[in-house]
Amino acid sequence: MSATMDFFEAQAAAHRTTLRLIGLFIGAVLALIVLTIFVVAAVIAFNMPPAGIISLDKILYALSPGLIFGIAGGVIGVVLVASVFRHLSLSRGGRVIAESLGGRQLQPNSTDQDERRLLNVVEEMAIAAGLPVPPVYVIDEDGINAFAAGYSPDDAVIGVTRGAMEVLDRDELQGVIGHEFSHILNGDMRLNIRLMSVLFGILVIGVVGRGLVMSRPRRGGMSSAGGSRRGGGAAQVAVLGIALMMLGYIGTFFGNLIKAAVSRQREFLADASAVQFTRNPDGLAGALRKIGALSATSRVRDGRADEMSHMFFGPVSGSSGSRLFAGLATHPPLEARIRAVDPAWDGKFPPVRRPTRKDDAEVAGDTDRKFAEASNRMGIPNPLAAATADLPPAAGAALGGVLAAGVLAGSASRRIGQVTPEDVDEAHALIDGIPKPLYDAAHDPFGARAMIYALLLSSDTDMQAQQRELLAEKAEPGVPELIDDLLAARDVLPAGLRLTLLQIAMPALKNLSDAQYRRFMAALTALVRSDGSIHAFEWVLHQVLVKELRPHFEGVSRRRSGRRALDDMPAAVTTLLSALARAGQDDLDEARSAFAAAAAELDLPGDGFEAQADPNMARLTGAMRQLRELHPLAQPRLLKACIRCVQHSGRILDSERDLLHGVAAALDCPLPPLVAEH
Repeated sequence: MSATMDFFEAQAAAHRTTLRLIGLFIGAVLALIVLTIFVVAAVIAFNMPPAGIISLDKILYALSPGLIFGIAGGVIGVVLVASVFRHLSLSRGGRVIAESLGGRQLQPNSTDQDERRLLNVVEEMAIAAGLPVPPVYVIDEDGINAFAAGYSPDDAVIGVTRGAMEVLDRDELQGVIGHEFSHILNGDMRLNIRLMSVLFGILVIGVVGRGLVMSRPRRGGMSSAGGSRRGGGAAQVAVLGIALMMLGYIGTFFGNLIKAAVSRQREFLADASAVQFTRNPDGLAGALRKIGALSATSRVRDGRADEMSHMFFGPVSGSSGSRLFAGLATHPPLEARIRAVDPAWDGKFPPVRRPTRKDDAEVAGDTDRKFAEASNRMGIPNPLAAATADLPPAAGAALGGVLAAGVLAGSASRRIGQVTPEDVDEAHALIDGIPKPLYDAAHDPFGARAMIYALLLSSDTDMQAQQRELLAEKAEPGVPELIDDLLAARDVLPAGLRLTLLQIAMPALKNLSDAQYRRFMAALTALVRSDGSIHAFEWVLHQVLVKELRPHFEGVSRRRSGRRALDDMPAAVTTLLSALARAGQDDLDEARSAFAAAAAELDLPGDGFEAQADPNMARLTGAMRQLRELHPLAQPRLLKACIRCVQHSGRILDSERDLLHGVAAALDCPLPPLVAEH
């Protein structure tokens, strides 16, 4: 099994795979055009005198240029219209897919034991990855399966079958969720939705054929001559419909072939990443063994699941496991996946028992040894061992601690999108460090809004009084009254946990109605502007909320993958690095020095520092809008320069850390907590 992929390389690979998908799609459409032309020509030849006989001469005679171009245009038109229609139907992102499968969104403040355990695992993994916590849906299916769906982390959802939630123990569930987070980080979700759209266009030919067959009139309504002619025409339509249905089955074959070509290797990659994330190969292997032990346990009965089979953790139908259909399977063979994670597996599937309940804070024992062994087996590099191999023991240990904290800019930029066991441990620590009133509020739609308002309230008594009057006027009734209970907890909340709290609140905020969302964002914007200036944390909070909530409530952005290079936008880069330098230094000369150190990473002039303040962050907002167009492989250099700027003084201020998180979020580069928190 190949090692886990670098985040930026994974994004670029997803873009290349999209181009490959387009090529396969074009090939499949051309094949359908040729087959459709042949079928229609054969039907015409069958009815040419002498009727009832098909010959090559009659078929060639029927193949007029008008027929060929007419059918080609018709097939292309039907396929494109169907693909565009399917694409538009999925424009609301992951929740549309989950709901189409009958998914029920779990309430973030659920007290059900199984649901709470699942929500906690998803929450920990999201924070460890530096992602907003996605909404979680449960599909009412007995089988063990899961999926991640969406165009990007902004609109992503995690779906889990009821069987997986109830049958898997915590370690196994964590392995499955780690697998799905790999799909989120590696850009697989957008690729999967594009795959659904283009394949629907291919399959719709069969739907048209089925419609022609079903529209055939009954014999009882015919009269002599006219009825005979109508009957003959109906028979021809039926024959054509049956032929198109056969083409639909051929389209299904092409669709499955494309899905297999695109998704199988990415499943191996996601398995490897899940082991790296959790440092516990037994968790993922245990989940796979349970799938093998229970008869048809990963199957999903919903008829729409076949269309989405490439999104799931395991195969959704029985045909995926047969030798006849092995070449068309969207997933590698179950046995191969288990042996890749656990080479010592004896090939047996032990009986499955419902797990005993564990305390969510309990950590599986001896997982460090298991992770080290699995890393060697699966080709996952150990970054600390590689970095300290040539150093004396004492120096190696010291540098190992530095690397684990993500302080070196080079290693920190490489760690983006790469979840380590240390990040998972840090996620536990961050959650435990949040005062309970704020943590509980973040899981409730009313409480989450009150919590965010509380974070933004000024510590100045007079200004806070004005802000409270503003909220009483603009906020949803009942929300401002909750703020008083949260202020004491806010005052003792470490500044480094404010954005973590925001990540946790996302599922609750996505439970708002459209009207509540609009009112919340209007009140939030007014509150941020109420004191006449926008501070770093206010800017980051507003940027993150807009970025995460707008796709959910207003539809996914049609923005394509960036293609621009850093050299194309030096002014935007200068504005960004200047903002970071000013945020971390009170003295302008020190800020210039930090800017120069960062600019040197990008071969930019060191004298371009923008000393003038940006009180409303307007220049920075404009710069980030341009920088979102960067090609994925250009982003590591920029983030390395940003980290170099933040680290220049030897200590990281809250304002610097907030801006760094905001920049990473705006660029769709999830920043694990250890990269910035230390």
